[in-house]
Amino acid sequence: MCSSDLVEVDAQGRRAVQLAWAPVFDAEEGNSEVIFLVDCSGSMAGTSIVEARRALSLSLRSLTSRCRFNLARFGSTHEMLFPDSVPYDDSTLARADQWVSQLQADMGGTEILPALEAVLRGRPDAGTPRQLLVLTDGEVSNTEAVLSFVKRHSETTRVFAFGLGASASRHLVRGMARAGMGAAE
Repeated sequence: MCSSDLVEVDAQGRRAVQLAWAPVFDAEEGNSEVIFLVDCSGSMAGTSIVEARRALSLSLRSLTSRCRFNLARFGSTHEMLFPDSVPYDDSTLARADQWVSQLQADMGGTEILPALEAVLRGRPDAGTPRQLLVLTDGEVSNTEAVLSFVKRHSETTRVFAFGLGASASRHLVRGMARAGMGAAE
């Protein structure tokens, strides 16, 4: 899912790896629902929010016409692009592209649990697999509650978590993926 493109060394001798990734969605014969949840807390300022915008833009183009999708952002509060997931078409892609291009790290702290509760409310349509892609650089104070919530929804939602930046909580990112029977990067 991810490949190393470049290893850089900064002025202090620290190594940084720039990664490029392209999501691989399950290409099933039926419909699917894909929800993107992106951290827009203050700690995402700088390269993290730029990388999140790039990843979202690329990911949106990886969807198929059989998908329904939605985007949500969180910090101290949360908001969703659409009230409910919408069919993937040129019109909804254009709205999503505009929304993604305007994402900023301007939402305060990293409160992921209320955002997860909002995006996972209700059950997906019968026979429709739901996948949640979470992009975050943060660490939260309620990691175990987050992981428990994700696990409770693992029968209906598969979670893929991507940690952005060197300070991303590995426990949170890997834990969400493990609890949601997905993958982490």
